[in-house]
Amino acid sequence: METSGFLYALSGALGKRTKFQEKDISQLVVLGKSRQLGTDSGVTEHKSSDPAAPAALPLNDDTLLEKIDFKGDAGAKPTSELPEQLRDLTPDNQPKLKPEDQIILLTEATLKDTFSPSDSLTSEEILPFAVRVINDKSTNWQIYTQALLVRSRIELHRSRTLERAVLQMQAVVDQVIVDTQAPIPASKDAARAADHEGSNGDSSVPSIQITATNGQSTTTLTPAPSTSTSAPASNKPTSFLPAPKPSESASAQDRLRYVNALASPPRWHLESELAYAWASVGSLVSATEIFKRLRLWAEVALCLASNATSDDDQDGRGSGGEEKARAIIRWRLYHRTDSHAASKDDDGFEDDDDDLDDADTDISALKISHFQGPERSPPPPNAPRLFCILGDLENDEAHYERAWEISGRRFARAQRSLGELHLRNREWTKARNAYVAAVAANRLSPEMWGRLGDIELRLGRFPAAAEAFQRAIATSNGTEGGEDARTWSNLGSALLSWYREVVAEVKVTKDGKLENNGIAEEKKEEAEEDEGNDVDSSPTPKSLADDDDDKETMPSTSTARAARLGKRPQQLLQDALEAFKRGATIAHSNWRIWDNVVTLAASLSPVPAFDDVVLATRNVLRIRKSEDALDVDVLTLLVREVTGRPAGGGEGEGGAAAAEAVYDPPRATIQKKVVDLLEADVVPLLTSRSEPWALVSRLRAWRRDWAGALDAAEKGWRAAVAGAGIGVSGGGGGSGAGSSSLAAVTSSASADGHGQSKDWLLDADAWDVVVQRTGELVAAYENYGERVESIGPKWRGKARMSVRSVMSKGREAWEASEGWGVLEGLLEGLKT
Repeated sequence: METSGFLYALSGALGKRTKFQEKDISQLVVLGKSRQLGTDSGVTEHKSSDPAAPAALPLNDDTLLEKIDFKGDAGAKPTSELPEQLRDLTPDNQPKLKPEDQIILLTEATLKDTFSPSDSLTSEEILPFAVRVINDKSTNWQIYTQALLVRSRIELHRSRTLERAVLQMQAVVDQVIVDTQAPIPASKDAARAADHEGSNGDSSVPSIQITATNGQSTTTLTPAPSTSTSAPASNKPTSFLPAPKPSESASAQDRLRYVNALASPPRWHLESELAYAWASVGSLVSATEIFKRLRLWAEVALCLASNATSDDDQDGRGSGGEEKARAIIRWRLYHRTDSHAASKDDDGFEDDDDDLDDADTDISALKISHFQGPERSPPPPNAPRLFCILGDLENDEAHYERAWEISGRRFARAQRSLGELHLRNREWTKARNAYVAAVAANRLSPEMWGRLGDIELRLGRFPAAAEAFQRAIATSNGTEGGEDARTWSNLGSALLSWYREVVAEVKVTKDGKLENNGIAEEKKEEAEEDEGNDVDSSPTPKSLADDDDDKETMPSTSTARAARLGKRPQQLLQDALEAFKRGATIAHSNWRIWDNVVTLAASLSPVPAFDDVVLATRNVLRIRKSEDALDVDVLTLLVREVTGRPAGGGEGEGGAAAAEAVYDPPRATIQKKVVDLLEADVVPLLTSRSEPWALVSRLRAWRRDWAGALDAAEKGWRAAVAGAGIGVSGGGGGSGAGSSSLAAVTSSASADGHGQSKDWLLDADAWDVVVQRTGELVAAYENYGERVESIGPKWRGKARMSVRSVMSKGREAWEASEGWGVLEGLLEGLKT
């Protein structure tokens, strides 16, 4: 600011924002200092001994402080990047600013609000500029009011400051209305009578008199004598809040001093902003009254419809709001029911038989039946929006189509509402056509692009759905609307379905080509044998049939689209994975999206994305916290990947001792991640499923943790044989595993579709699982028993006890089964 010499900076300082905050954290603050004026600068500063300013309402919150409590030594350090003149300033003790410099701060806040994304970060950057001006009490009335408005607009989006924001805006609007609006006439007839008397030359008209005093002539305006018996003060506009004090009001000269530099909004703009604020907090009655005064009839109808109840409701509190809303909209769009063909004026327009500009119209007396006449010509300026509102109230697609035509096919809201109506009627194709027209009129709406993608996905048009979701993400300016977890997840679903469709089509095409190639070889041999004999070169019926076959093997839309975009099937699958990962990052607690990441990462070829599989599986388990969330197939894939290569540690330093030690994989390797996943996340969840214990045993054996592998095998066997109320104390204690029986098995192989346990004495599948776990336990005793100090040579006896325990319980039910033979073979092998 070279011209004004004003220095300011948006910086940070330690402070507290809440009453219960104990630790100071960094808070944004604006540091500013005006240039000191010299006596010979030729500039005179506008000073006021007691400047008037509207009252800044207190926050009165039980948690937030009235203003940030900055730390005592929060001044800038000498090494700060701030200008040298600002380094000695403290946030809560800054010098007064000149009015022009305060306007610069508010202008900076306006520019940031206009050219930055509408999000919470932008609001945090704008608020300190308004607070810096509000802290300067000695300022111009209009500047102070503008700062209060900037702060209120930001606080409207915060739950703890919402009340003050609305009331502060109401206080400002009240003062503007009361100080600037003329007294309201007692009635419309009285106003017309006054106008009539003035036109007849009545003495009530003010007169200009020229008088001479000491030889000089002066001109004075003599007010007209009052002819009304009623006091004008009774009709003066009143305020919603208590009337402002004289110290809070300023003269017109003070208010208009910086009006051009501030670009303050006009009064009706402030009132409409206040009405929208009241509507946002649910005070529809207050909002409706303001909208009536501003003659914003569309907003009046929406407020009435939002608060609509029927007149004949049971508790008798109905207001008939929806009927009133329909009557208001029809009043604006249609002539009265009993009106005949309207006469046309000189411009060719129909004369309006209703006074639409009549401010005294009682809208509560309007009825739907009163306005069933022809459509007004020309239509009101906001006719497309009014027709859409009427379509919402009456569920009539003709109103949306009329709005579309009146707008010259440019009002996207008409087609969007028409599409929603078709969706409610489950007319998918019509809804798609409507949304295609809507996005053609407004290509920067992430909501409409996302909705179109949903419809395309429902119709099975996966390439179009993927494009629509990508457009929704590209046009979004934040997490609201297009760039949210739902859109990313839907994009992943569209790409995944597209991939599956392309793979299926490629497979069908290859099969068709192979079959056609065989037919072509046979025809080629026949042609070589009959060469020179055929004189008719016209196509035969067989060749026509072949042409049809060729058409059937032509690539469809999905394959052609993928080929045109240069996307191979695996690339589509990779893109789907990235979309799901982005959605899971945004919705970190949505386990379904993480589960999709697991599925796709494990499906990649030639090598699955194991890091993504581990990360997503860990998040699914973190969210669900149940063994029902375990996917045994995915865990098997991970364990197979790790155990497919030998564990390290056998060579180098340590020799034979290192080869026998438990192997701990290096950090950041897939082996380390899988080990941590099973030991830290899977094992604590296991209570009744046996399959995961088999995987844990296999992984521990790979790490040369023989005692842990044998312990996991015993726990898996106990989980399998714990069905049908059988409590088995397995194998004599083993390597630290308890002897208490576990819950009934609920795995997919030994549980029904409702997750209830099956009796392995009655169910063949559950019996097979028990036989399999018994065989794995015997193999674990045989392979690792002698390496565990607590078992040693006793492993053979423990294995026999486990097999005999199962055989004694299942003899009556399964003695003639194939599994029984397996157990007999195991027992026979343990005798030697």
